[in-house]
Amino acid sequence: MQALEVLGINMGRRRELGSIASGIIGSFRSRNNDVDGYWGIGKLYLFVDHLQSKCVSIDLCSQRIAPYNPHFDLMTECYSKMFKGLLIKRSIPLEWIRSAYVYVEFEADYEERHHNWRSALGNPCNLVCVVVDDNGKSHVARAYTNCFPHDAKRESRSIR
Repeated sequence: MQALEVLGINMGRRRELGSIASGIIGSFRSRNNDVDGYWGIGKLYLFVDHLQSKCVSIDLCSQRIAPYNPHFDLMTECYSKMFKGLLIKRSIPLEWIRSAYVYVEFEADYEERHHNWRSALGNPCNLVCVVVDDNGKSHVARAYTNCFPHDAKRESRSIR
């Protein structure tokens, strides 16, 4: 690694993967994550609301979402590109990544220290971004929110 630095090539460090995971999950949770002008998490919740499993997983390496719905292709592509862009920005080779996922669990168990009781509307929702490096180490970032399934009658649509 020192030889590369002498040549002016800076290599990233695997420990930065935790920061990248944190950035991804923070953006994913934000209201800027929109699908057709509505909050992406609410739209995902509406999609899985009728399913037995209230979980969604997004593979940031392959741009796949499970369960699949083409309505979320653009969002999945956006976060996959964001992830790969953050790797490039920090000079972390893609070969160092074994896997990278965003997991969303709706109707999660209420956790007093994470979910805002009465100060936020909706049911508890847990979000996690897990990046596994080539050494098998998991770099994990978590976020928590409350949400309802998307309802266009109750929400304002973004015009961005």
